[in-house]
Amino acid sequence: MKKIFLTLALAALSSSAFAGGYRVALQGVRQAALGGNSTTLARDASVAFYNPAGLAFVDAKLSIAAGVFGVKSEAKWQDPQTLNKAVTDNGLSTPIYLAVSYKPTDDLAVGLSVTTPFGSSLTWPNDWENRSNITEIELQAFNVQPTVAYKFTEWFSVGAGFIYTHGSATMKKVQTVAGNDIGLELEDDDAHGLGFNIGTMFRPTEKWNVALAYRSNVDAKANYGTVTWNNVPSGLSTNPTFQTSQWSTVLPLPSEFVVGTSYKVTPKLELFGEVSWQNWTRYKDLSIILQNPETGYQQESVSVKNWKDNTIFRIGAEYTFNDMIQGRIGYYHDESPVPSQYWSSETPSTDNNAFTAGLGFSFKNGFMLDLYGAFVNGQERYIHNVDQDFRGDVKLKAFNFGLGLAYNIK
Repeated sequence: MKKIFLTLALAALSSSAFAGGYRVALQGVRQAALGGNSTTLARDASVAFYNPAGLAFVDAKLSIAAGVFGVKSEAKWQDPQTLNKAVTDNGLSTPIYLAVSYKPTDDLAVGLSVTTPFGSSLTWPNDWENRSNITEIELQAFNVQPTVAYKFTEWFSVGAGFIYTHGSATMKKVQTVAGNDIGLELEDDDAHGLGFNIGTMFRPTEKWNVALAYRSNVDAKANYGTVTWNNVPSGLSTNPTFQTSQWSTVLPLPSEFVVGTSYKVTPKLELFGEVSWQNWTRYKDLSIILQNPETGYQQESVSVKNWKDNTIFRIGAEYTFNDMIQGRIGYYHDESPVPSQYWSSETPSTDNNAFTAGLGFSFKNGFMLDLYGAFVNGQERYIHNVDQDFRGDVKLKAFNFGLGLAYNIK
């Protein structure tokens, strides 16, 4: 019995770290509408998260950018042999961002950004076949990043930022034992970690931009999460596992290296392209310690993950209709880092294809308004988790939308 519930705890925590096996790439509405292309978009302060060097090219003494997104996702599972199936009923996830930059001189820029690069909302039916693995998860993680950038010449800049990550999560699941549905709820509101990002930006010509950016690994440490057991049979109430009330772990968040470029084909049309590599290979296993602080009892267990690095390809285009209105379209392909034998229902990952679009409105007073919408289509895949003996066909989809505001003072 102890092994069963330790395994459940381990499985739940992976999703709190990885939000379904992918990073939520929604830290700028204009960027999202262009298929996620971001490292060369130095229009306002939101570039700090993607490429800190871009702040030096923002054409404003003071720049303020903020936005909110809505993400409505759905995961489907079906066993091809028994035809048993389940569909998630997920709540609306709402990533946000806020960024401010200031130029004390023409070449030096400093800034601060607050973003939510990891987050998810996932709810499977309480009576579905894999309810012992997960029924519900809610995650929210914030990055706070002070940044500095310097433009050495009119065509070259360098920037760096310090990252502080703070997150909270709630996970629930149900295990039927001797006719009793025993519930397990894990909560933590103080996971935290440190990291950094660096970047460079080049402008070989007035039409052409090139950028390189790197965001480091972050180890988010959770030390005082709470463990709550529900409906434990009286015959098991003295088991040390069911008397644990705290858990601790280190949640590894991946590094990311991005190469991006943009080119102005005509005064009205600009094209974008980007490749991103994410270091999921470091997620080889996850160690969890359940503990009873009153008795000193603790139990450590390790869950093997063996995820792999993945690559994301992005393209986008922006067309300026007039001085006020811009139209944007984009596409990206995101490869799943999760092997079939380690796939889990709290991290329902597939290869994704996303189609994005948006509109931008620029006003003479320096105020800008951006709108965004996207459809994310996950490619159907067959999975077989050997540890849980859970298998089936899975498919994902999501609808995203966003509203962004920016204000530049020259």
